[in-house]
Amino acid sequence: MMIDFPLFRYILYGKITQHIKSKAHINTPTHQRLHEKLTDYRPPPSLRKVPFEEQIFTVFDLETTGIFPDLGHEVISIGAVRLRGNVIQSNNAFYEMAKPMLKTPKKIIKLTKLDPDKLEASPSFPEVMERFLDYSKDTILVAHPASFDIRFIQTMLKLYKLPPLSCYTLDSQIMARMFFKRRQSRLDSLISRFQIQQLVRHHALTDAKMTAEVFVYLLKLASERGINDYAGLQLPLSKIKKKIRTTLL
Repeated sequence: MMIDFPLFRYILYGKITQHIKSKAHINTPTHQRLHEKLTDYRPPPSLRKVPFEEQIFTVFDLETTGIFPDLGHEVISIGAVRLRGNVIQSNNAFYEMAKPMLKTPKKIIKLTKLDPDKLEASPSFPEVMERFLDYSKDTILVAHPASFDIRFIQTMLKLYKLPPLSCYTLDSQIMARMFFKRRQSRLDSLISRFQIQQLVRHHALTDAKMTAEVFVYLLKLASERGINDYAGLQLPLSKIKKKIRTTLL
C-alpha cells in the first residue's frame, strides 16, 4: 500500500502546527475586528441589478502554497484591481503578501518569484484579509476561476475560526464557457485571443490585471447577448455549471 507522503506529513505535523499558530491569533485586536466585519457584512442585494456599465467589480487573484486548502495549503498573496463598467482603475490596485504558517515549498517560491525573506516578514492572513475586505466591500468579486480562489479564502477563514465571507462572485472562467470551448476558456488562451499584453504570470497583482482585461471583453460579449447585469448572468451560468458537472460524471 502506497502512502501519500504530503498527506501523511500534513496529518502528522502540518495540521498540528497550523492549529497552534492560528490559535495564537484568536482574540487579538486584528482577529476581533475581522470577526466583527465578517459577521456584520452582507453585500447589498441591489448589486444584482446594477447595469454592467455602472457596476463596480473587484477582480482578484491569489497565490497559494499549493492547490489543496484542506491539506494545509495557504494563501501567500492577494492581488486585485477595481473595475467600473469597462474601465480598470489601475491606480487603485491592491497587493499584499501574507506570511504562511507552514514552510512554502521551493517550487512555489520559484513559480511565484516571491522573496522568501519578504514573505516571512509579511503580515498574517487575518491582517491581509481585513484590508482586502475593506478594499472589496460593496463590490462583486471576480476571479479566474472563482471556485478555486473563494474556496481558499473560506478555508483559510475557517482555519482561523473566523466567519465565512459573504459575497457576490463571478467566475470569469465559467463565464468564458458561455462563448468558448473548455480549453479556450483558460486564462492564457483568453489573453492570447483578446491580444492582451502579457504581464508576469503567477503573480497575484499582474494576474488580476490581466483577468480584469479579459473580463472587460467577456462583459461586452454578454451585453451583445442582451445580458446587462449580474442577475441576468445567473441562469446561463447555472446551465454551464450543470453541463460541466454532467460531463465530469
